[in-house]
Amino acid sequence: MKRYMNTLYRGSAVIALAATMTACTDSFLEQDPLSFYEPTTTYSTEEGLKAALTMCDKQLKTYILDGNWNNVGLSTNYYLSDVGMYAKTDMGGGFQDNFDAKLTPTSGMSTGGDGNYMQRFWNEGFNAVKYANSVLSYVDKVEGLDEAVKNAYKGRAYFHRAYAYYNLTLQFGDIPLITRLMTVPKQNYKSTDKEAIFQMLVHDLEFAVQYVPSQQKMTYLGMVNQEACMHLLVKCYLVAGEYAKAEAVATDLINNHGLKLMTSTFGVWQPSGNEATWKVTRNVVWDLHRTPNICHSENKELIMPIINSNEQNFTTYNIMRANFVHWSNSVIRDPHGLAGPGSNYARNNSNYNAELDWVRVAGRGIALNRTSFHYNKTIWTYDGEMDWQDLRHNREVGNWMEMEDFKLLVSAKNNQCLEMSVLSDSRCLGHVESLFQG
Repeated sequence: MKRYMNTLYRGSAVIALAATMTACTDSFLEQDPLSFYEPTTTYSTEEGLKAALTMCDKQLKTYILDGNWNNVGLSTNYYLSDVGMYAKTDMGGGFQDNFDAKLTPTSGMSTGGDGNYMQRFWNEGFNAVKYANSVLSYVDKVEGLDEAVKNAYKGRAYFHRAYAYYNLTLQFGDIPLITRLMTVPKQNYKSTDKEAIFQMLVHDLEFAVQYVPSQQKMTYLGMVNQEACMHLLVKCYLVAGEYAKAEAVATDLINNHGLKLMTSTFGVWQPSGNEATWKVTRNVVWDLHRTPNICHSENKELIMPIINSNEQNFTTYNIMRANFVHWSNSVIRDPHGLAGPGSNYARNNSNYNAELDWVRVAGRGIALNRTSFHYNKTIWTYDGEMDWQDLRHNREVGNWMEMEDFKLLVSAKNNQCLEMSVLSDSRCLGHVESLFQG
């Protein structure tokens, strides 16, 4: 019996092995991915292309914005301009005192926290390139698309790739040029001269201008339109030194696409965060920077908006937090040694004072950015005199605030607000608050 069972086991093993060897054919290993995301399946339909293009649209904002309330990405661009410099002293992201030594891949170029976000620009910039290349790699393989629709997809993808490379090259200089979707690991990247990159961008955007429809012929706001392609083409022409072409396209854009500068108030009136604290007289610059007015039908300055006004975006735009000083603690004091602790009160607190509600007017900042003397004073000087008539720099209507305008304390003796020089600089509130609300 024992010998019989051994023979049976050996026979079964031989049969199983033979069956296994027979089943291991190439056809058995081939996959038919019908129920999960795989590029050749996902991008085989127009719906798949729309999904890829949606990621491109989203990348326009995630390039500089994320879920971090501090908005370091947007502020980092300011650090590298004549607007200002990094102001925090308790972080390792400052590099203004020695660019050569400190602005390196390992010098606080983080993707989170309160340091600079140079690494985020690199990562998210090439993510945008990847998403655009996904559309370009598969659009010709989608059956049933007529040439006009197909070229519109290509044109929008060219815009997104050009926008990413426009920013990346101006931030980092010569960088790798990637024009197709990477399907295998690659480590031997080489940089391409930015002049050659801009030649390609010009070529691609000329195609986009030809085939992407005008906003006047589109149903939705927020998608790439012909006007946006023209505007980016103008910027690339300027970088490439094609000044006559830049002027011609810009003139066409201004004169023939329903655009014009707004010269009077329009849309929805939104006062300051608290009119009792800081009064704003309605004016066109203020209206231009109110969130409801950006996409308002009366706003003829709008070329293309980046939609970021609902809870599903997972990005924040609290620019007042990033760029104002942390004024609501006891560290900053006025010339008399008086501090302002507890001015950041809730409205239902017995200590709340509507005339000192600076949180809703100017935000409670963390001092990432300190604006420069050039931004605060020089650019507003005309013939040796300070120009207060420019609406962008007008204290009378409430668009601009000098640090002496910021008052924190109320004197118990005469119930008068005491001036405190607590701001590190002057601010254009029409710009700052609108960015916060957007």
